[in-house]
Amino acid sequence: MSFTIIIWILVFFGIFYFLAIRPQRRQHQQHSEMVSMLKKGDEVVTIGGMFGTVTAIGDDWVELEVARRTKVRYLKRAISSITSIDEYDEEEEDEYIEAADEDVTEEADEEYFEEDEQIEDDEVAESVDETPDAPEAPEAPKA
Repeated sequence: MSFTIIIWILVFFGIFYFLAIRPQRRQHQQHSEMVSMLKKGDEVVTIGGMFGTVTAIGDDWVELEVARRTKVRYLKRAISSITSIDEYDEEEEDEYIEAADEDVTEEADEEYFEEDEQIEDDEVAESVDETPDAPEAPEAPKA
């Protein structure tokens, strides 16, 4: 009986190791490699979401330029990732969005007008068949 308890404890420890400890070690190792590859001029993001460019590197710190002539010193472990901010042409993106919107609105307008014509025809047919009854007058309040 005590032998089965020991086996269950080992099984749970094995599951915990493969689901929690091993992935965390791998992630820590990848982060350490990324931090060791930092060099001047890299664009990075901190764990707080601050974007900046590396201007100086120390043993356990990194100096980032977050704005023009504004430098901030962070611990290396506070660097979340190395990024390269790609400048994109906003006009091209707007053209794609406008073209897609026009296609959708034209198709939707055609469907809308077809449905309106059908609804109007149905309403006319119903109004000819039935005459609406006048509502009854409310009772006068008793004093």
